[in-house]
Amino acid sequence: MRRTSLICLVAAGFLLAACSPSHNTAVAMHLPYSPLTALVVADGISVINTGKTVEDHVIGWVSGQDCSVIRASHGEDYCVSKEPPPKVMVVAYCYRTLARTTCYDRKRDEDESQYSGLRVDMVPVASLRP
Repeated sequence: MRRTSLICLVAAGFLLAACSPSHNTAVAMHLPYSPLTALVVADGISVINTGKTVEDHVIGWVSGQDCSVIRASHGEDYCVSKEPPPKVMVVAYCYRTLARTTCYDRKRDEDESQYSGLRVDMVPVASLRP
């Protein structure tokens, strides 16, 4: 699958070279291809392997963030922080019931005989309800 995608991408890049306004640049520099073709092929290979364009890598390196045009095309932010979101420890008190174990955010005095233990989770702060 990747090999077919790569072959199609390279072929499309060479076909686009004929439409390139920079064709004269390639002739002047004695290149067998236009600089636009090289950029299209490099972007395609980069997207296939990393999910980001070459420009995304450069902008991310300069800004220190994780940037992706593909993420932006899905309606998300173009650049996001590389740091993981802060997490907080959440403790749940679990009690045995008829068919399963049920957990609550605070201890229940009336069910002390059915108490089965604690469950501790690390959850992102943004997912907590006020």
